[in-house]
Amino acid sequence: FPDHFFQHWNGYNVVSPIQDPVPVGALCPQFYGYYTPDDPTDGEYWGRARYLSPILLLEHCGREIDPDELCQDDKQECASLILRFNGAGWLHGSFTARNILWQQGKPTEWPIERLRSGKSFRLIDFGRSEKYSRIINRIGEQEIAFRLLHLLHHA
Repeated sequence: FPDHFFQHWNGYNVVSPIQDPVPVGALCPQFYGYYTPDDPTDGEYWGRARYLSPILLLEHCGREIDPDELCQDDKQECASLILRFNGAGWLHGSFTARNILWQQGKPTEWPIERLRSGKSFRLIDFGRSEKYSRIINRIGEQEIAFRLLHLLHHA
């Protein structure tokens, strides 16, 4: 994915066809690394060889959204995630409520400061994602997003 999917931005942007400005933050969870032990069978545990598994370290992004509980601004921000993803030439392939996570505040804030901040959203589960070649595929995925988020006036 392009670097801008992971970058934290300050400010708002208008993401067509949404006509209101939406906050622009990271689109995907931050990837901190994939770590493998030098020796995966290092040591013993209760008389058996201990296996140390690799670790995929990602940002904790909270829990899945419930579209019925979101305000209009939050719905538009969630829709902007798929619009930005599509705008970079990608189809998600599995856009559902369970693949949009939210948490209170920005992940870069101290936990005590998050209580006074708005929500932050991330798009996850890119197992079916692919570059698209036909604009009709992008339009179909965006229509799914608008219906899911009850933003039918855009569809």
